Amino acid sequence: MRAAILLLAALPVLAQRGEEILARVDRLRHPWPTFTVELTVKDAKASQRWKVSARENGDARLDGLSEKEKGRAVLLRGDQMWLLLPGTKRPVKVTPQQRLMGPAAGGDVARTRFREDYTVQELAEATLDDRACWRLELVAKRPVLSARQVSLWVAKEGSLPLKAEFRLASGRLARTAHFGPPAEAHGQAVLSGMVLEESNGGRAELAFGHWARGGVAPAAFELPGEDR
Repeated sequence: MRAAILLLAALPVLAQRGEEILARVDRLRHPWPTFTVELTVKDAKASQRWKVSARENGDARLDGLSEKEKGRAVLLRGDQMWLLLPGTKRPVKVTPQQRLMGPAAGGDVARTRFREDYTVQELAEATLDDRACWRLELVAKRPVLSARQVSLWVAKEGSLPLKAEFRLASGRLARTAHFGPPAEAHGQAVLSGMVLEESNGGRAELAFGHWARGGVAPAAFELPGEDR
């Protein structure tokens, strides 16, 4: 009985610590309220380059930089996503799970904010590749998220994300993310890259570079023909 009471008393403390860890992890992907970053996505056959613009509420826009993607854009507002194609005036509504390349979906590439999207269900000490870390078990806050459960390993030193396993509602492993080491941009630690893998062998490498603070125009997040 006493052990159960102590466990219940510890839950709020663990949840708060988990939230703090997630906030530090998210800051590597979202170092400032508004920013731009160039993204390169590669699989075994091809590569794409995009400019990502993000604002404080989590909305993001991808603009194609490579030859095949030039003129294309992806707009993510809240849980809704659209493709803006050259030569067309009407945006094409898709889901954030729409693939850009291999296992890299538009929602993954444009925005991954663990603290906003998931609740910490469990926090435990663990090791990964001989590194002392925290293992966080996360559950989705909203049914629109395809990954209903996430296991996230974060190094204790520096609160650096190491690995994440994303699972569907059925419990099946959908994909695994391996995070690269941090880089520095304008005095702020940022994520250098990540590798996404699927159980069927699909693999994509993401590299982030040319981070810039601010420089995001509100008009970039308006849909063509949308009332202002």
